[in-house]
Amino acid sequence: MTASPRPAAPGPERIGVILVHGIGEQRRFEHLDSQTRYLIEAVKKFGTPESISVDIVPGGAGAFHADQDTWASGARPSAEIVIRYAPDSGQRESRILIHEVWWADVNERYSLAKQFRFWLWALAIWSYPRKLGTTQATRDRAVPPRIPGRAASEAYDRFRLFLLSAFFTLLGLTIGWITFLLERLFKLQMPDVLRVLTNYLSAVKLYNQRRRFGPGLWWAREEFLDAIGEPPRESIRRRMVRALCDVACNNYDRWYVLAHSQGSVVAFNGLMATAYAWPGYLDEERWTRLRQNAMCGPSHRWLPTPGELIQPRRPAWLDPRDIAYRTRIFRRFRGFLTYGSPLEKFVAIWPQRITICREPAFHNVPWINLYDPIDPVSGRLVAFAGYPASCCPQVTDVGYCASWWLLLAHLKYLSPRKTRLDAATATVHWLLTDSTHGFTHGQKGLRPGYWFTTRSARALRTGIAWSTWILAAVLLLVVGTLILPILMDAVQAVWASLSKELTHVVTGT
Repeated sequence: MTASPRPAAPGPERIGVILVHGIGEQRRFEHLDSQTRYLIEAVKKFGTPESISVDIVPGGAGAFHADQDTWASGARPSAEIVIRYAPDSGQRESRILIHEVWWADVNERYSLAKQFRFWLWALAIWSYPRKLGTTQATRDRAVPPRIPGRAASEAYDRFRLFLLSAFFTLLGLTIGWITFLLERLFKLQMPDVLRVLTNYLSAVKLYNQRRRFGPGLWWAREEFLDAIGEPPRESIRRRMVRALCDVACNNYDRWYVLAHSQGSVVAFNGLMATAYAWPGYLDEERWTRLRQNAMCGPSHRWLPTPGELIQPRRPAWLDPRDIAYRTRIFRRFRGFLTYGSPLEKFVAIWPQRITICREPAFHNVPWINLYDPIDPVSGRLVAFAGYPASCCPQVTDVGYCASWWLLLAHLKYLSPRKTRLDAATATVHWLLTDSTHGFTHGQKGLRPGYWFTTRSARALRTGIAWSTWILAAVLLLVVGTLILPILMDAVQAVWASLSKELTHVVTGT
C-alpha cells in the first residue's frame, strides 16, 4: 500500500520590508545593498532552505551609454529574496520584498558656508531651547512623548551633548591640524575628515532647520520644488510616507519597517502622520491607488481649514474632505525594528519633532528597539511606553552587544556574527515566522553578537563606553598639544615670509 502524498504547500508568502537609513552620505540603494546582504547571510542560518536566490528588479529606463544598470524604485520593491524549501518539508516558499527610503540627497550640498553653520550649531546644540509647541492645524491630533523624571533626563542628555560637541570639536581641530601638516610637509593627499564629519552629522541639524540653504555664503534658500516654504524635514517625511503607501497598496501578507539611527526618527514620523496630513505627502497617482484599495476617502469629522500653517500643504487636486484611513493602511503592518536609535534624545530636546498620533491605527504591532551603551546614539526608549497599543506600537528595549568600539557599535547591529542567533538572524526569524522569540532567546553575554538583559551588564558596557570616550579625549589632547607648537611655528614662518615680501614690494628693494 502506497503512502498518500503530502499535500502541497500553499503559494509563496509575500513579506514586505521597508529599510530606512540613518545619517551619512549613502548613495541610492547603498543601504539596501548592505543590509540585504546581512539578511541573506542570516537566512542561511535559519532553518534548512533548499535554495535561496535574490532578484534585483530592473528600472524601467536607463541613461544613454550608462555605466551600469538601474534598479527600480517607487511602488515596486527594489530587491527580492526568494527562499524555497524541499517539497516534502511542508513549509511555504517565502519571498521578502525590500523597499528603501533614501533621503541622503535632502541634506545640503557641502560648502564652506555649510561647514561654518554646522560648527556653530554643533557647539551650541546642548543649549538649544526645547521644542514644546507647534502651530500646525492638526496639533490636537498628536501629543509629544513624556520621559519619566524629565528634568533629570533632559539635564543628563544636554550634558552628554555638551561633552559630545566638545569631543568632536577637539577631534576636528586635531585631525585638521594633522591633515594640514601632512599635506604641506610631505605632499600627501589626505581624506577630508572635516568634510565627512560635517556631512554626516549635519543630517541631525537638517531635521531641525526651518529652511534648506544653498552652498553660497549668501545662504540662499534651496528647497525642493514640492516643499517650497516648508522645512527640509517635510521632504524627508514625504519619502517615508510614500514608501508606506506603496507597501500598503502592494497587498503583502504582512510587512515590516527596519530603521537605523536617524532613520528611526524618519520612520516614526511616517508611522505617526495624521490622517489629515497624509495627502500632503503623496502625489495624485499614489492617492488614486489608496482610493482604489479603499484606504482613503472623505471624513465625516471636523477638519481644519487649509491655510499657511498646515504642514505639509494640502494638494490643490485633493477634495477638502479627504483623509487617509490609517487603520486600513496599517492592517497588515506587523512590526517596527529600530537599531542605534536617537529617539529618546529627540524627546529630551525636541519632543514636538516626534509626536504620537492619537488616532487609533495599529493592531498589536510589536516594536523592537536594539541598543548598545557603547553606541553613543542609541538608548532605551522609556518615553514611548504606556501609550495605547492602537496609537503607538508597544516598544521592547533589547540590549545587544554590537561592538567593543564606540563608532563601530553604531554600525554593526546587523553584521553577521558567529553566534547562533545574532541580531540579523533574530530579525529574519521575525520576518519569516512573525514571532519576536529570537530577540529574547539568544545567547547571553558581553561579547559582540551576544544579548544582555541585566542592569549590571548594561552598567558595565556603559562604563566601558565612558572609559573609551575619556581615553580618546585624552589622546586627542596630547596629540593636539604636540602639534600646536609645530603649527604655530609654521604660521609664524609663513607670516614672516609674507611680511618680508610685502616690504620688498612697498620699498622697491
